[in-house]
Amino acid sequence: MNVENQNQEDEAIVTEFKKGNAILEIIRGGACKTCSLSNLCAVDNSKVSIKVKTEMDLKVGDVVKIYVSPATKLFSSFLIFIFPIVSMIIFYLLGKYAFRFSENFSILFSFVGLVISGFVIYYLDKIYANKINYRIINKIR
Repeated sequence: MNVENQNQEDEAIVTEFKKGNAILEIIRGGACKTCSLSNLCAVDNSKVSIKVKTEMDLKVGDVVKIYVSPATKLFSSFLIFIFPIVSMIIFYLLGKYAFRFSENFSILFSFVGLVISGFVIYYLDKIYANKINYRIINKIR
């Protein structure tokens, strides 16, 4: 297996299986192992569950390897790490030059951008959470 594909794969445990639909609990690893911010995700060791359609014969407790497209991971990283910073900069510039706020008030206004970016991320998460295309590659054990 090449290194490029290895970073796009994660392991998951089957927690429920009914009529070709599997509920999987992602095991932190794969791309998380190479990410320097992996400790920020699921700080309280909360589990990430996903629903995947499959033709495989699975049972509760099986460990499977799943694939997530690199574009999905890249977009998620941008949304979580870059978008809030860009929003703060835009709101600062709007406050400073468009609304002619003072320096201090422009800085405070940039935090409005941060809060709004949080709502945008939350809203996009609700919209796209069930639309991310996970694919089960194989059963490990």
